[in-house]
Amino acid sequence: MRPPVPPPAALAVALLLTGCATNAVRVQAASDVSARGREAVTATAAYLDSVEQRRRDAAAALVASDPSCLPASPLRIQVPVSATAPPASLCPEGDTPAPGYTVLSIDVGTSPRALLEPRVALLAAVGDYVEALATILAAPQTDVSAELTAFAERVGRVVAAAGVPEVDPATPRGQGLVALATFAAELAREARTAGQVRALVDERGDAVDRALAELRGEVEGWGRTAARSADDLYGNALFRTYLRHRADLTAEQREQLAARVFAAREAARTGPARVAAVADALALASTAQADLRAALSGRLTPAQRRAAAKLNLDRIARALALVTTIARPL
Repeated sequence: MRPPVPPPAALAVALLLTGCATNAVRVQAASDVSARGREAVTATAAYLDSVEQRRRDAAAALVASDPSCLPASPLRIQVPVSATAPPASLCPEGDTPAPGYTVLSIDVGTSPRALLEPRVALLAAVGDYVEALATILAAPQTDVSAELTAFAERVGRVVAAAGVPEVDPATPRGQGLVALATFAAELAREARTAGQVRALVDERGDAVDRALAELRGEVEGWGRTAARSADDLYGNALFRTYLRHRADLTAEQREQLAARVFAAREAARTGPARVAAVADALALASTAQADLRAALSGRLTPAQRRAAAKLNLDRIARALALVTTIARPL
């Protein structure tokens, strides 16, 4: 029979096990959250590049669909104001529309780059923040300087570069982003003192709640309206071109043009779903950081702290993985 383990040795074993658990948390954070963050940013850039190309194609297709139009931006088109309006060209010949028509000045659709790119960057920043909170929760005295410095730097870059259009400190949106940047900077300064970090999170962590809620609302609003407008416009312009020129095209040319019509309409159909993935990711990130904040101020056992840390690291990793779906076929 083995003799009982002396108390000092037992303490050493307990500390060793705690250290292993802490290392497991940090290894998972580094491998999942950081990798998923990079993948999300890369996937978003690829998706936005393809959308920008479609927007340019939409403009060209719309102009080419009617010989009355010139490649000008914004493009002026005339639309009938009643069902009895006589046929007319797509673009007016002068400043005055044809009888029974009114003139609209249009763009090919709101570019998603200015809206989605900075929001995904902020989501990746929140990934660093969640990683820091999870690490402190699992091992309360851990130095999380690297994570909180990365959080502050990412938030600061987005706000300083005006990555979110029309940021005005006097508006609720501007106030939320300024508060988030200030909170992140203070966390970075206190990052080596876990107790001070916990106090700041408890006192002012709702700045992250407000910022994520604001971002999610903007993304959802854009997804309901502008997300499909460029692809709708592109598909309609190509269809107009097909109707006007089909008699002059070969069967192969008609097939190619029809394929482009179908592709544009499919993109218009799936565009809102891709944007919804970003909104869902922001919601999941919000849940993760709020749950960790509550856990940090609660009375939990070490096992419960580690379980909560793992749960919310998994949540933020899933949130970032959701964003990468925008670059994949749906």
